[in-house]
Amino acid sequence: MMETLLDDRRLLLPLLMTALAIAVGSVLIVMLSDDASSASSASSSSASAPAAKGAVTVDIADFKFAPIDVTVKAGTKVSWVNRDTAPHTATLDGAGGFDTGTLNKGDKKAVWFEKPGTYAYICAFHPFMKATVVVE
Repeated sequence: MMETLLDDRRLLLPLLMTALAIAVGSVLIVMLSDDASSASSASSSSASAPAAKGAVTVDIADFKFAPIDVTVKAGTKVSWVNRDTAPHTATLDGAGGFDTGTLNKGDKKAVWFEKPGTYAYICAFHPFMKATVVVE
């Protein structure tokens, strides 16, 4: 029976078009659901964290620092963990200051922030990656 249906060219074109529409629709659903989850994680990671004392961890993933902005008390240790496949740094944006050095996937580096101020930093390899540590 299947051979007869496929031999009938009037049925073959609609069958192929339906299969194509299903395939394209499935790909779009996956792509849109990935974009929505990335947008929600990006919006939650872009919010400033409340002032913390003790230790704070900043994740590096998908070419972003998360959270983007952290506020800490003086004397707080801030650690960066690279969860990306590419190497990254957390480097004070400007002369002098802190630099984690190259962090490969899985590497972690800590910096203690003793003096109040605003410390804008970037990834030296990817300067579009920007974030801030505010020390109170």
